[in-house]
Amino acid sequence: MNQKSYEVSNYGKLYLIPTPIGNLSDITYRAIETFKMVDIVYAEDTRETYNLLKYFNIDKRVESCHKYSEMKHKDKIISILKSGKNIGYATDRGTPLISDPGNVIVEEAINNGISVIALPGPNALLPAINMSGLSNERFLFYGFLNSKKSIAKKELNELKNIKQTLIFYESPFRINDTLKNMLEVLGNRRASIIREISKLHEEVLRNNLEELVFLSKNIKGEMVIVVEGNKEVQEDNNNYEKIIDELISKGYTKKDAIKEVVEKYGVNKNKLYNIVKEK
Repeated sequence: MNQKSYEVSNYGKLYLIPTPIGNLSDITYRAIETFKMVDIVYAEDTRETYNLLKYFNIDKRVESCHKYSEMKHKDKIISILKSGKNIGYATDRGTPLISDPGNVIVEEAINNGISVIALPGPNALLPAINMSGLSNERFLFYGFLNSKKSIAKKELNELKNIKQTLIFYESPFRINDTLKNMLEVLGNRRASIIREISKLHEEVLRNNLEELVFLSKNIKGEMVIVVEGNKEVQEDNNNYEKIIDELISKGYTKKDAIKEVVEKYGVNKNKLYNIVKEK
């Protein structure tokens, strides 16, 4: 369905409200105003959200809806929205749905023709990649690897040929084992651990995976791991040449065809011009 977010409707709207991951000053003015405006706030952790609202002097009804109760509460939430009331949804810290709950109620809202409005705001992945020292031009956000070692290694094997920078979330209890798995599967790549983002003890550890395994033995806090993409993947020049030819046959100019391949595959632009020039 098409959504016109602010069109007048008999239904209420579902607002996804990002909350600070550490420093409370990171909350946006719009988030505060939205918390004030909605009729009910549903939260991953009612205590966390209640304390946040109390800090900003917002008196609002707060109901629970976490990862294990979304299916249970979704019908009630949809019923409230259909009655014309607006609902705000907030997770513990950061942006709902990004390695956090919310997917179930969002999907249900969309299926019922209810507008879902996601506010921009705090998250861990963007500050992490910007502080990592690794390429942020193109990246893949993976979130948490599986907690089971064998499955986590399988996931890493599926990612090992990706050229773009990789971003993961991890807990202090698994950080060392995860880095060991990465070293084993991905090789000794450059990487960074960014922990406690926006908090007093924020720290960035930049090194290779082998050294980070050693450095991560006793570190604590909420963490993001940023890992260099695979720099050894051999590019198939013939394949890129074929794609460019196909695009040109569809009416693309040579310049636009090259631009399209650069954006889609992350190939060096000059390399493509040389491929075309050799024809």
